[in-house]
Amino acid sequence: MLKLNNEKTELFVAISPHNKVYMPPVTIQVGPDIIQPSESVRNLGIIFDTHMSMSNHISSLCASVTYHLRNISRIRRYLDFNTCNHAVRSLVLSRLDYGNALLMGTNVTDIARLQRLQNWSAKLIFCANKYDHATPFLNELHWLPVKERITFKILLYVFKCINGIAPAYLSSCLALYCPVRRGLRSSSDITRLVEHRIQNRTLKSAVIVE
Repeated sequence: MLKLNNEKTELFVAISPHNKVYMPPVTIQVGPDIIQPSESVRNLGIIFDTHMSMSNHISSLCASVTYHLRNISRIRRYLDFNTCNHAVRSLVLSRLDYGNALLMGTNVTDIARLQRLQNWSAKLIFCANKYDHATPFLNELHWLPVKERITFKILLYVFKCINGIAPAYLSSCLALYCPVRRGLRSSSDITRLVEHRIQNRTLKSAVIVE
């Protein structure tokens, strides 16, 4: 019995470029209006595009982080080390970490864009020259690079799943491996996991909702 707002209603279809040719046109009629699929949608601050490449989200994230870094740069000479560190962590690093598990498998070029922003953040804290190497500053701050931060977030979710402290919809995706027969080499590996896969099928017919 939900009444939809036609102007705020969006239709989103996520499909790989390979299967897009097999996808029939999909539209939804809400009252007198026909809702066409959107190229990208925002949900909880994350922008999803039709191919789930996350490029649109990374572009938006880079723009937001750059805005804050430029503002901090303008007042850097008035800030001490700790104050600048806290400002960068709260305004920049928190944005780089938010939802970063969704960036696993993202294009290397897009990850490099985020890494350059993290390098800029570390150099800003230490008042370093833009041509200085960022690795010593990242080590001094105990910051993992962007790619490793994404891997760390995935491993954190895996730890929570196998220890029963993750949401049910995540815990149901992973389970510890239980060998069928004893004595196998795999039975001694306590870190081996089983991923519950769901078969994906391309939509072959349209669905009409009345």
